[in-house]
Amino acid sequence: MSAPQSWVSCYLTDLVLSYLEHHHPGARIDVPALFRDIEGFDPPADPPAFLRDVHGWVPLDVLRGLIAEAERIAGRKDVAYHAAREYFERERGNQLSLFEIIFRVLDDIRSVVISSHLWAAVHTNYLRLQSYETSAPERTLYMLAQYPEQVQPTIASMHLVRGMAEGFPRLYSFCEDLRCVEEFSQLRIEDVVREYPGYRLRAGGEVLGVYRDGSDRPVVEARRIPLKSVLIAQSGGAAQRAEGAVVPPLRSGTLRVLAPEEEQDPREAACAPVAYRIVRSGTLGVGGLATTLAEGQIFNAPYSRLRLVWSEQDRPQAEPPVEQVRREASGLLFAFLQQVRATQTRMVEYSIERSRLLMENSRLRREVEQGSGMAGLVGQSRPMRELFDLIRSVAHTDVSVLIQGETGTGKELIARAIHASSPRHARRFVAVNCGALTEALLQSELFGHERGAFTGAEARRKGIFEVADGGTLFLDEIGEISPATQVKLLRVLQDGEFQRVGGSEPIRVSVRVLSATNQDLAALVKAGQFRQDLYYRLNAFPVRAMPLRERSEDLPLLVNHFLEIAARTVKKSVRGVSSDAMSLLTAYRWPGNVRELEHVIQRMLIVARGDILTEEDLPPEIRGVRSEMGRPSGSLAQLARASAALVEKQTILNALTETGRNITRAAKLLGVSRATLQTKMKTYDLRDPKP
Repeated sequence: MSAPQSWVSCYLTDLVLSYLEHHHPGARIDVPALFRDIEGFDPPADPPAFLRDVHGWVPLDVLRGLIAEAERIAGRKDVAYHAAREYFERERGNQLSLFEIIFRVLDDIRSVVISSHLWAAVHTNYLRLQSYETSAPERTLYMLAQYPEQVQPTIASMHLVRGMAEGFPRLYSFCEDLRCVEEFSQLRIEDVVREYPGYRLRAGGEVLGVYRDGSDRPVVEARRIPLKSVLIAQSGGAAQRAEGAVVPPLRSGTLRVLAPEEEQDPREAACAPVAYRIVRSGTLGVGGLATTLAEGQIFNAPYSRLRLVWSEQDRPQAEPPVEQVRREASGLLFAFLQQVRATQTRMVEYSIERSRLLMENSRLRREVEQGSGMAGLVGQSRPMRELFDLIRSVAHTDVSVLIQGETGTGKELIARAIHASSPRHARRFVAVNCGALTEALLQSELFGHERGAFTGAEARRKGIFEVADGGTLFLDEIGEISPATQVKLLRVLQDGEFQRVGGSEPIRVSVRVLSATNQDLAALVKAGQFRQDLYYRLNAFPVRAMPLRERSEDLPLLVNHFLEIAARTVKKSVRGVSSDAMSLLTAYRWPGNVRELEHVIQRMLIVARGDILTEEDLPPEIRGVRSEMGRPSGSLAQLARASAALVEKQTILNALTETGRNITRAAKLLGVSRATLQTKMKTYDLRDPKP
């Protein structure tokens, strides 16, 4: 079972955007792109405004993507620290969060820090914080921060915690200074290195080295150490319940916490948590962004420990009247509730609209399934009915499907129909045209890349396989991929895992792969241009997309379908197509198949002068068929007669559909008698439903 989604409040995205607005007012971020690869989260209508609403919530990956963009713009890795530290100094109108209201009501630094275990619940659904006091000098407190296994901290994560701790005292005029010192960190050295492509880790015994690619001289070295534990007595005010605590209190009320020291007792060291202390300092840098790992710093600890030290001005002892405090506090809380109401109203409206769209989508899908189509595919000819049966059969499996057919036959629509009918239909369908990208770009598109993997790779990017995890990936023009990409694709199909370009960590996914081509892959295999093992993997269930000339019975249905689509596009509608024009459309060979037909219908609608599309509205190449159709005998003349019959049959079907399959009403609509309509229905082998 996958880990639950990690979320943060938009309070954190607002502080990053506020920093950029203040320091880099001309900077531009593609905010909608931050939501593009987030599975299961529909992008809001106005992404920038959404991220500035301090009461909203977004997936953690949105915040991390935003911080990465801010680091790029500012040219520094500590953007999150400065953004959080400065945030409390700026006026933001009435956008006060409950977080800030509590700070103002408490009006005391110690009380705020002691309640730090509540900060995490206010801003995340994954981070745990805990504070405690020692016998150290007055105005010194300690804070523990712990991230769960599925949300390992990044460099920015720790900057954000420190920035918040040093930032909130700026709400208080009596605070002269507050410093937050990280004594040891849960941040792993391997995660630091992962943020800087071009570096690698090498472990040897108790030593961990960071090397620049191509160099055998370490930039940074760290030594493995056992961490010492100490017992801390707790006062009642600082005690935190065991539930949600980083370090639950013992029965005696004391805490056993880690200290930034190496355990010297061999017996204790044998069972002590381990971490890495930097013994050779150095700086990692890429593209102007740099991080220094200083000698003595401790990483890879089970959690982080921060020391907060501050100084205050002497404050008058006189306390404000209780009534005044109540009025001020209630005023702040009512203002907050008004903000929450506005946010919740927007979220309810958003949820209602999303539910409406889901219901509408389900209704349309049922209508299409019950009618003459499936998920965008249109047809009622025997070849199409057989295709629909194949789709229903294979959809409920995870077998790889290879769709072969001429250009314009609707291969992607077949793939979408398989996805829509499968158990994966609630997850993403992602399509990529393999023939439209170079080898390097295709590999980056499919598998993603690490930052610095190639020129222009300014940030880590998920590949399509990651984006489609749990869903369906459609690879069009599969015959165009290079031998190198074929090898990587085969590994994903065999093992379900891959590596990003420039990365070394395997990534596992569950993706159903559908592919398509207008080439003869079997011939490419014989010519040595396509791997045989990959061909067999992809071709586990072959499907042929029929050319339009082999299902001419569907042409009137397709014409009406494309007329409806074109009418919405060009904002113009007609009543139908004349019998002469339909005869020419049916006689034409359609080298471009259904796609060509769609474009022709759209063109006819644009140039049409009346409310019926006629022969004069057809393109010249289709009107040219008339000279051959004028012959007294031959296959084209027979085809013309057949097309007229198809038009009549489709007209009858449309009338029956419009009247709910009521024969009496349909006959009246067509202007014929009920007996005549029943005769026609028998001629065209149409069922006689009960009126």
